[in-house]
Amino acid sequence: MKNAFYISLIFTFFSAGLLAQPYSLEECKTMATENNAELRDKRIQEEISGLMKKQAISYLFPNVSGMGMIFEARNPIINLDLGILGKMQFLQDGMMASVMAVQPVFMGGKIINSIRLAQVGIQASELFTVQNRDEVLAQTEEYFWTLVTLYEKRKTVAIMQNVLDSLYKDVQQAHAVGILGQNDVLKVKLQKNTLASQKIELENGIFLCKMALAREVGKRVDSLDGFDIVVPESTIPANPLDFYTDPASALALRTEYKLLDLGVQAARLEKKIETAGYLPQAGVGAAYYYENFLDKNNWNGAVLAAVRVPISDWGRGLHTIKQKQLAEKRAVIRQEDGYQQLLMQIQQAWGTFVESYEKLLLADLSVEESQENARLNSEYFHAGTVSLTELLAAQGFLQVSYDNRTEAYKAYRLAKSKYLQVTGR
Repeated sequence: MKNAFYISLIFTFFSAGLLAQPYSLEECKTMATENNAELRDKRIQEEISGLMKKQAISYLFPNVSGMGMIFEARNPIINLDLGILGKMQFLQDGMMASVMAVQPVFMGGKIINSIRLAQVGIQASELFTVQNRDEVLAQTEEYFWTLVTLYEKRKTVAIMQNVLDSLYKDVQQAHAVGILGQNDVLKVKLQKNTLASQKIELENGIFLCKMALAREVGKRVDSLDGFDIVVPESTIPANPLDFYTDPASALALRTEYKLLDLGVQAARLEKKIETAGYLPQAGVGAAYYYENFLDKNNWNGAVLAAVRVPISDWGRGLHTIKQKQLAEKRAVIRQEDGYQQLLMQIQQAWGTFVESYEKLLLADLSVEESQENARLNSEYFHAGTVSLTELLAAQGFLQVSYDNRTEAYKAYRLAKSKYLQVTGR
């Protein structure tokens, strides 16, 4: 019994350890790709597009239909008075069955262009899924690095609290012997309260950011127990020049570039489909039927051919076709303007990437200078050459420099990811 209790206890702790396993950035991206609600919705849209193509292809095959009928009347339907010959009555009951197959021969290109348009729809649906996946991954990465930033700021607050706790003891001792006044003690207390308030804000921010990240990767937000991330070590930033690529060569790799091309293709196919509706149409077919209305079995078959030539519809159709032509021109204009916007986006992402790198280097330098400034002010304060106000200000500058460095590193990582994304990598 005791052994069973220990085994159960070990299993409980082991299960809790598994549940509390933190996730790396790559693991969060993988989960987002597999479980994100928006991506699951896009995959269903891909299936719908595939079914639409199959539906269009089905129109290439003969349209087969069947019909059957049986009746029994209370009185004969036909009554003939033949005078001295008497009366003739028939059609009181009967049955009929038929089957017909019609094969389109020429529909003005409507069917084949509809299939092509459906194929364009499939490609567009797949590209929209890729585009949406990139957006989800970018949002996942932003939540991840925001959470890392909040964790680092919380760590900074803890460090500064330890520094203030030590300083508070020194100030109390100095106040006890009459070196410092009560106002100096209150200054340190106020600074401690400020840090405590910052910690509360950070804890709330961490909770909300963790919830947003969990939703993005497909986790339930009503139970965040065990959901956490692995905080990566801050590495030396790579020079943006190592990732530079020519914007014009990267343009063809963009999902948006391919979607713009498909937009023009779709507009052209829609114009052809509309035009096909006003062209002659031809079809052939065959029918076979059985009937028994006069108590006699009759079997018969027939072949048929039909041609439809729109005449008056052309007057109305010309306006509709003109609308499709204008829609095609609009698609071409959007395509050309879209190319320019994509080039601008790549250039803007490059500028942001370079800017974030330079700001990160400056933030590193500021941290080093703030650390030295805080160290010197601490020594000078204990030597009695600087005031408590100056020491607290130096420590405040140090905390700000730490936070600025954390924000700069987050901005650098997001800018790098954005540049790689907009250049098709």
